[in-house]
Amino acid sequence: MTLRIIFAIMLGVLMSGVLEGAQRGVRPELEPGVGRELARWRAKHYSNVRYALRVAVFPGDTLLKGAEEIRLTLDDASADVVLDWRVAAAKEGQPQSRVWDIKANGRAVTYAQQVKDHLVIPSTYLVKGENVLSLGFESPIATSGSAVTRYLDREDNSEYIYTLFVPSDASTAFPCFDQPDLKARFQLSISTLTAWTVISNTEAETVTRSGTNSIRHFRETEPVSTYLFAFAAGPFKEFDEASFTPPVKQTAYPPVKSADELMRLVQSARQNFDPPMRVFVRKSKAERAERELPEVFRLNREGLRFLSKYFDYKFPFPKYDLVILPEFAYRGMEHAGATFLREESILFPSDPTASDYLARADVMFHEAAHQWFGDLVTMRWFDDLWLKEGFAEFMAHKAIEAVMPQYDAWKFFYQRTKPLAYLTDATKGTTPIFQEIPNLSAAKSAYGNIVYRKAPSMLRQAEFFLGPEKFRAAIGMFLKEHAYSNAEWADLVRDFERTSGMKLDAWAQAWVTRRGMPVVRVRLNEDQAGRVSSLTLVQKDVLDEGGSWPMRVRVLLAYTDGPPKILTVMMKGAGETEVAEASGARKPDYVFANYEDYGYGLFLLDAKSTATVLNNLGTVRDDFLRALLWGSLWDSVREAELAPSAYIDLAVKRVAEERDEVTVQSILGRVRIAFNYYLSDAQRRELAASLEQELMDRMMNAETAGLRITYFRAFQSIAMTEGARSRLKKILSGEARIPGMTLRSRDRFDIVTALMARGDEEAAALLEKLSREDQTDDARRYAYAAGAARADEATKKKYFDAYLTDAKLAESWIEASIPAFNTIHQSELTLPFLEPALKELPKLKRTRKIFFVNGWLSAFVGGQCSEGSLSTVRSFLATEKSLDRDLRLKVLEVLDDLERCVSIRAKYTRPDERKN
Repeated sequence: MTLRIIFAIMLGVLMSGVLEGAQRGVRPELEPGVGRELARWRAKHYSNVRYALRVAVFPGDTLLKGAEEIRLTLDDASADVVLDWRVAAAKEGQPQSRVWDIKANGRAVTYAQQVKDHLVIPSTYLVKGENVLSLGFESPIATSGSAVTRYLDREDNSEYIYTLFVPSDASTAFPCFDQPDLKARFQLSISTLTAWTVISNTEAETVTRSGTNSIRHFRETEPVSTYLFAFAAGPFKEFDEASFTPPVKQTAYPPVKSADELMRLVQSARQNFDPPMRVFVRKSKAERAERELPEVFRLNREGLRFLSKYFDYKFPFPKYDLVILPEFAYRGMEHAGATFLREESILFPSDPTASDYLARADVMFHEAAHQWFGDLVTMRWFDDLWLKEGFAEFMAHKAIEAVMPQYDAWKFFYQRTKPLAYLTDATKGTTPIFQEIPNLSAAKSAYGNIVYRKAPSMLRQAEFFLGPEKFRAAIGMFLKEHAYSNAEWADLVRDFERTSGMKLDAWAQAWVTRRGMPVVRVRLNEDQAGRVSSLTLVQKDVLDEGGSWPMRVRVLLAYTDGPPKILTVMMKGAGETEVAEASGARKPDYVFANYEDYGYGLFLLDAKSTATVLNNLGTVRDDFLRALLWGSLWDSVREAELAPSAYIDLAVKRVAEERDEVTVQSILGRVRIAFNYYLSDAQRRELAASLEQELMDRMMNAETAGLRITYFRAFQSIAMTEGARSRLKKILSGEARIPGMTLRSRDRFDIVTALMARGDEEAAALLEKLSREDQTDDARRYAYAAGAARADEATKKKYFDAYLTDAKLAESWIEASIPAFNTIHQSELTLPFLEPALKELPKLKRTRKIFFVNGWLSAFVGGQCSEGSLSTVRSFLATEKSLDRDLRLKVLEVLDDLERCVSIRAKYTRPDERKN
């Protein structure tokens, strides 16, 4: 054999190995968390995943003890199996997570490696096709900071244990593939007390009893992402829908218009499925729950029916439970078939107003919509988080519109959703709706106003842009195409294109991948006859980054002596859009470029329109339009184009004319900010008496109890003078009563907190007395929060140290108290804590749940309005070079409000009044 032949053979062998390696695919380098490349590699080579989990939970347990069997199919290109197993450093007094007895296809795995949050099973133990892995595991159960939480109800010493795995905390509880696009079927068996109730994604199939203990075996789930698997255990009180109300009558819908539509509706009705529904509440709240749950059941049932009809897709899971949990980390979490809800979101801690009723409906409908958008169809990766959150919030308001017609759902949307979107999107800390997430350890950064508030606002514009029927048809198409699977935003855009016949690449890129928003101004010229010679809409990127947003809007030409002229205008993007249809129209008294609020951005009034609206707002009979004008005037305040005192003056004159509680609350919320933040001490003293008197009169004499409560809450937030504080103390003692309002525990502690923040001399004694008299679980949390407002350095240091070092201090207690700690009335006292609070951000991001960092920054930076605090934040950003991009953006976001506050004070107060 010649050397040439030998070389050719060796080269052939070498090349075949290279080709085989290329075919098999090289496993990405492992890193902490779940990297995008690892997730893509696993999704390509792993399939048909099933988990069988056996766990035990009993009172007092500090560990979740269990065993699991994982079945998965490996293709020809598979190498090792990489499981996610994130073992956090054990906290003091807390046992360490561990795994043992690992087997693969019946063989003990001797060489499993634990590498950077992963458990690696070598390929030598695996086969092409189905593989069976098994292992034992232990992981933490804790009162705070754990994916499995224990809550002790001190009212009756009951204990409750529940899971919360979003976005990728399932891998801290048990080894798994913790990425949204490796959906799996879960089968849970759980050992616990027979007297306890256990709720999971499916119904218990069998129960094996042994004395006081039982093992409950739950049916296997449909394919769901790991973060959507859940269970809760404890002595819950179970409520069944049938025990409260007769079956809810079908909601009436508009008559059909054609035979085709009739056939479609008949087919939809055949597909419709009303899932069995239950609500679970801790025992100590059962009596209170009985008063609230009839309406909860009604709303939930009608909401599910509306959603299934709108989507033209039956409810996708075999049952739907609501589990109401005390001090739950979020307002709600949409586990497939079993939504977990924060107790205070459902069982009102104070007498409710219309805003409270709507907020409760919103969270219920939001989580219900997730059963389709999020659970049935899940985003492939968390950079598309908006696909589920944006749609859930948009559909929640659709459901409010259908189920609660007594309210104006889209006015509520404008007043509650849009402002928060604008609050973030106008800042240098904003992001696109689509956010690059290289690793799920950074997934928390995607949560915030952009996905929860801007995304649904964009969808409202998209519906108007495409047309309601074409929009709805695309949604139904999207859900059917990707049922029990995953999708990306491009999939949805493709369906929009299919139903509308429009090319939407540029439109989608502008709205989904570009950050920021437009500012839209109106330029109007008139001829000598007093007619409009030209009307121009001028769009500009608020961040000056060259952004351009195509959108369709309605422009209002308003006349105080006659009907308005309404024009539909297509804005192609940045620059000027001539409104040709306006030429020749009678000169309007004012122009508003976002009538009915289909557009997204700051739609500012021109100077003439501003003056007209300030003088004639009371003559506007359209409630929605009036709310939009109130909002536009407030935007002018935030842009330092209208004095905050002018807005307060307008509110004092006009707010009593408003009858809608949501609108009143919105106006008074802005007044609270203007009064407490934007005015100098001298200006506050000048305006306090008239403002307090107006609020006091209205809280005693407004037409409805809801309005009176709304005015009371506003009065409490600005009560500054000795007379106003005295009135609060009389309400607290019962000497004075607000007609129609029952003073509850939450109200009493809120009053004391307000007094404490204002430095009232009697506040500390009142808090001590109230804490002795009311020692319920809720009251203990309220008392802790109120104590944070005590105006002395020692108290502030004690609280701050506890936030950082007390492992047993629940996040809910920290979140409740940091706004009181950072009350604007004590900004000089809390300023020294601002820099240390900022330096804790990296640690807080690693160790706390999703929204914690947002709340922390909003409290510590939001409690300031001075040049000194502004300098502190800017210096932190300049010197902390290692701060990651996500945290830097979050600081820039809250910095914007601080800069606005300082800027507004600088423009509208004297230099010697700007200290605080």
